[in-house]
Amino acid sequence: MDFAYMLKVFPQIGRYVPVTLLMAIVAMGLAIVVATVLSIGQRYPVVQRLVAGYLLIFRGFPTLVIFFVGYYGLPQLWHGQSLLPAGAAATVCLALKEGAYLTEIFRAGLASVGRGQLEAGLALGLSKAVVYRRVIIPQAIPIMIPPVGNTFIGLLKETSLAFSIGVTELFGAGKLLATENFAYLEVYLVVGSWYVILIYVYTHLQQWLEARVARRFGKEARA
Repeated sequence: MDFAYMLKVFPQIGRYVPVTLLMAIVAMGLAIVVATVLSIGQRYPVVQRLVAGYLLIFRGFPTLVIFFVGYYGLPQLWHGQSLLPAGAAATVCLALKEGAYLTEIFRAGLASVGRGQLEAGLALGLSKAVVYRRVIIPQAIPIMIPPVGNTFIGLLKETSLAFSIGVTELFGAGKLLATENFAYLEVYLVVGSWYVILIYVYTHLQQWLEARVARRFGKEARA
């Protein structure tokens, strides 16, 4: 194993960290929006089946298949190329898939708060929206943060599949280098190391966020 070569390519591959992070962060933000909309839609009988179909498809399709359907398949409907660049298309596909998982996390988080608290709030004359905003959501958010964080870690790693539709991110940069120099072991170990570093840093950020959210929303729930 050539450690000198690994040190050499480490910063070269690291130049693509911003691409990976941008895809993951934007996709996560969009997924949260999607999950919020779907969670609200689940409360209406007319929309429930549509939401259920969405969850079944995007939780059932492998990420790679979603990429190929979204980037190569759908453009055939209008006999043209993808309307989005490969990076944007991959980000949207990741957001739609992760939105399906977050929908279930949000649903379970809200359901974990006893229904008696909603009934008590309504009995006090508060509106349903106020009870959710002041009582239920503040208690559900600390419960939802850990699984949402784990979902983001999975999303961060799944950005590596974007290379399949032409996006050069961490894994894509490594694959190109490995193909050029035939140093597959060294290059892919460096690629894996970058993911480990990113996840290690994010894990500490999540722990800090969990503690901060628990303090803030704990106070609001008691207010």
